[in-house]
This record gives sequence, structure tokens and C-alpha cells, in this order.
Amino acid sequence: MRAGPERVVLRKGNGLNLICLPFAGGSARSFARLTTYVGEDWNVTAVQPPAGFAAGECGLDALSHFYLGLLAEDLCGPGIVLGHSLGAAVAHRMAQLRSATWPGNLHVVLSAPPAPGIASGELLRLDDWALLAEATRSGMLPDLGISEDFALRFLLPGLRNDLAVLGTRGWQPDPVSAPVHLLGGTEDTTCPAATLELLREALNPMSCRQVEGGHMYVLEQPDLAAGALLDIADGINTVPAAVAAIQLCNCATSLA
Repeated sequence: MRAGPERVVLRKGNGLNLICLPFAGGSARSFARLTTYVGEDWNVTAVQPPAGFAAGECGLDALSHFYLGLLAEDLCGPGIVLGHSLGAAVAHRMAQLRSATWPGNLHVVLSAPPAPGIASGELLRLDDWALLAEATRSGMLPDLGISEDFALRFLLPGLRNDLAVLGTRGWQPDPVSAPVHLLGGTEDTTCPAATLELLREALNPMSCRQVEGGHMYVLEQPDLAAGALLDIADGINTVPAAVAAIQLCNCATSLA
């Protein structure tokens, strides 16, 4: 079972800040391979999720407030907050909660975000075997080459805990003042092109693009995911913050 919570520095650097928020069942170390492909001078920090909230405290707001406190010294620009899957919903909510003081040059990359308004109750009602099967089928869990027994004992508790964050309402992608980018995988059935298009219309992001791969491209194609982040970083360095805050959506690649 994963230990947490904690703030994990994956690389110390003097360049752009990259702050990574993991997917359901993920950990800070889920971004270790990605770190090797981004800029050598980047400062990369990731969060290890809490092991569990007390009864009544589960929810997107609770986790977002928690991360805002844990990462208080890291949330400065120029930089990128990268949230993958569930982490994308958390990153978006963090930007909402801190809208008045969110730095204009701290961009939010919503990577393979969940579909709007989809609650987790149906998944959480499944028994462990059925949840593992569905998480594997949909790509919510990466293919780690481990036994089912190991996955049930060590991955499922974290996955259940994280899925509960979406509660009964799911994620509501209202517009935020922070500069936002959408990122998805070409073979992702959990966050297909149709979901990205729906979110593009709701959030009016600065860019929306796809990289080759399924739902876990940040793990399985970290070089391609890093390439997308490097492209976004070029815009952070060249687009003034005041312009970035009002720039209209510019899809970097057409969605399939």
C-alpha cells in the first residue's frame, strides 16, 4: 500500500516549475520516467496522495485544498501544473479555489481528464475483482506486469480511495482564469476525442492536443507526453501573462 501524503522532488533545477498531480491509484513516482524527458533545468515536484480521508471529508474540494497547502511554495511561475486523469480534475479545482492569486504564468495542463459530471459511485459499488477488471479494461490502471493478487492488495485500496474524490457529482469543468491546456491520447477510450472536444467548448483552453497512446501515455509514452509539455513551455516563455489569460482556444492539432 502506498505511503503518503508527501511532496516529492523528482528533480531540482533552476528553470521552469513542473508540478505533477497523479491519477487515481497513482503516486508521485508515477512521473519519474516523464521527468527524464523534460528540460534538464526544470524543477519537477510531484505529490504522493493521502492514504485516506476521514469519513465525511472525501471530495474534490478537500483534496484540492490539501494539495494547495502541501504545494504552497511550489505554485509559482513560470511553470506547469500537470494533472493526469483524476489529477486533472484536482488541478482544475485548485485553480478555481485560488483564482484571485493564481500566477498568470503558471499554466494548468489537464491531461486525460475525466468526463464532466461523471460520478464514481457505480465503480465503487463493484467488488474488488470487478473493479480491477474494469480499471484494467478501461486503461485506468497501467499495465505493470504484476499479478492480480498483488494488484488487489496494493493497488486497489489507493484506487478506491482516489475514485471516491469524485463523489456523487463528478467534476464540473467551469471556466477558470488560469491559462489552461488540454492533453489526451489518441487511443484513450476513457478520455476520447469527444470528451476533449466537450471540455474545449467548456474551458476555452489555450491549446488542446493529442499524443499517441492510451489513457496512461504519461507512463507508457513519457517521451511524447514530455514533448507536448515542452511545446507548452515554449508558449509560457514567449506569451505575456496578460495575453495568455485572455487568449482564445488554439487547438495545436485537430482532434481525431
